[in-house]
Amino acid sequence: MGEVIKRRILNISLPVTLYKDLEEMAREKAKTKAEFAREAIVRYIESEKRWQYIRKWGQASARQLQLKDDKDIEEIIHTMRKEGI
Repeated sequence: MGEVIKRRILNISLPVTLYKDLEEMAREKAKTKAEFAREAIVRYIESEKRWQYIRKWGQASARQLQLKDDKDIEEIIHTMRKEGI
């Protein structure tokens, strides 16, 4: 017997124009509105997680390089360009 997937129901209200766009796009992709919305939410969450990782990496890099502000970054860029790196 297959694994049972637990689900929660999410009811949302959308502006009419967005709802119509959702209907049209779901029809074009041969998906239900729920499938389309679920996929969009998953993609958004994955994107946010990637950006959080990038921000954390940037903050760690800034600490490691002892960068205090944008001016420090500009100085590094200027130096690297000058040296042809």
